[in-house]
Amino acid sequence: MIFRRSLISEFMNTAGGVFTVLFSIVLTVGIVRVMSQVAVGKSDAGAILQMVLYTSLTTLAPLLALSLFLAILMALIRSWQQNEMIVWFSSGGLSLLSWIRPVLRFSLPVVLLTAVVALAITPWARGQMDVSKAQFSQRDDTSRIASGQFIESSSGRRVFFIQQVSEDTQNVKGIFVSELNRNGKATVVSSTEGRLRINKEGDRYVELTDGKRYEIAPDAKSYRVTGFGTYGIRLDIKPDQILSPDKAHSLPTSYLLNDPSPKNLGQFFWRLSWPLMALNLVLFAIPLSFTNPRAGKSLNVVVAVLVFILYLNFINIMESWITEGRWHWWSGLIALHGSVLLLTAFLFIRRIWLQRWLPRELTIGYWRDRME
Repeated sequence: MIFRRSLISEFMNTAGGVFTVLFSIVLTVGIVRVMSQVAVGKSDAGAILQMVLYTSLTTLAPLLALSLFLAILMALIRSWQQNEMIVWFSSGGLSLLSWIRPVLRFSLPVVLLTAVVALAITPWARGQMDVSKAQFSQRDDTSRIASGQFIESSSGRRVFFIQQVSEDTQNVKGIFVSELNRNGKATVVSSTEGRLRINKEGDRYVELTDGKRYEIAPDAKSYRVTGFGTYGIRLDIKPDQILSPDKAHSLPTSYLLNDPSPKNLGQFFWRLSWPLMALNLVLFAIPLSFTNPRAGKSLNVVVAVLVFILYLNFINIMESWITEGRWHWWSGLIALHGSVLLLTAFLFIRRIWLQRWLPRELTIGYWRDRME
C-alpha cells in the first residue's frame, strides 16, 4: 500500500513537470503566432490575451494525453533502472500485469479530464476564435490600420501603408495605397495626409489630399501619373450580421450527433479519439518501459514520442476517411484504437511469456544495449 501511494505520488510529480514544460512551449509558440497575426493586421491587437487563451485551450487535450504517457513511461523506466521492478516481481509473485491497476488508478481521472476538454472545451474555444476572427475581418479598412505597417484590405486587392494615424483614427498622414484591378491594371496612390468621410448613403471613404496617382499597365511597360488635390477611396465594408460558427471543429458535440453528416462524424471521431488515445498509451507505456538498469532511458523516450506522432497521424488519416464517407465513425474507432490495444496486449504477452523463447538477437533489449 505504501509503495503504491509513493508510486502514484511519483506519477503526479512527473506528469506535472512534463505538462508544465510542454504547456510552456505551446504557450510561447501561441503568443508568437498571435503577435505575428496582429502585426500583419489579421487579428485584433486588443484581444491578444484572449486569443492566446483560446489557442492554449485547443491544444490542451493533446498535451494531457502526451504528458500522461510520458509521465507513466518515465516513472516506470526509473523503476527498472533502480531495480525496483525486481522487488515488485519478487514480492508475492507479482507480474508486469500487476502494474495495470495502479497505473489506471492514477490515469483514469486524467483520461476523463481529457474527454471533457476534447468534447466540450476545445470546440468552444475554437468557436470563440472563429467568431473573434470573423468580427475583426468585418471591420472596415481604417479600423485595421496601424502606423508603420502594410495592411491588406478585406477584399485582398488593396494594400495600405500609413505612416501616422491619429488617436481617433479619423486623420492619417503619409499614405500609400496599392490596388490591383481585375484586369491586371495596378494603381498606386500616395498622399501626404487624409481624412475619413461618410457620404449620405452611409458609404465610408478615405479622402486623400495633395497626392499623386500612378496607373501601371498590365505589361508594366507604360504608366501614367496624375496629381490631385482631393482623391477619395471607398473602403471595403461588410454588413453587420450575427456571427455563428459553421465549421465542424467549432460545433458543439451534441450538434455533431444531431446532424450526423460525414464531416460532423469525422470531427466527432477526432474528439473521441483523444481520451481513447490517452488510455491506450498509458497501458502501452508499461511494456514499453522495460530497460536494462545499466542503459539509459533516452531511447525509450524517443520511441514514445515516435509512437505518439504515429498514433496522431493515424487518427488524422482515419478522420479524413470518415469525412470522405469511406469509413463509419464507430468502425474507425474499433479499427484504430482496437489495433493499438491488441498491440499493447501482444507486448505484454511477449514481455511476460515469449521473451524467454526468443533468441537474444531478436529482442529489443539486445539492440538497445548495442546502440547505447
